[in-house]
Amino acid sequence: MIYTGKAITVQVTDAIAELCFDLQDDSVNKFNALTVNELKEATAAIAADKSIKGVIVTSGKPVFIVGADITEFGSLFGGSEDELVEKILAINIDVFNAFEDLPVPTVAAINGIALGGGFEMTLVCDYRVMSEAAKVGLPETKLGIIPGYGGTTRLPRLIGA
Repeated sequence: MIYTGKAITVQVTDAIAELCFDLQDDSVNKFNALTVNELKEATAAIAADKSIKGVIVTSGKPVFIVGADITEFGSLFGGSEDELVEKILAINIDVFNAFEDLPVPTVAAINGIALGGGFEMTLVCDYRVMSEAAKVGLPETKLGIIPGYGGTTRLPRLIGA
């Protein structure tokens, strides 16, 4: 095990890293401040291990990742728009960019729902494999909210729009 957190673990077997989202004490995986920070740390651990030849992103729960933790949204809107962009969105995008820039192939194994940030996590992977039960999407766009982790550029680039 090269990384162990409360939301993410990374173990390496035969030069393949498995980054597993499994948020403790919750029934689903979601992107909250803890998970984003652990993704940053786990990505750094993977990048530092030169023996790794590939990464598989999995979920330890029946769903992949349901998106952002909306219970944290209230505190985000107390400051200025500049502060929101600089402190939150820029940090999150940097974390996703760092994972996308890993020098080895990455695969998302989508076992269930991957919405919002969960779907965006799959978009930073080089490949995606989905179970028949998997569902993906960016539901925040129906509320006028822009996907916060770069999905508005990654998805059109992937599908050729």
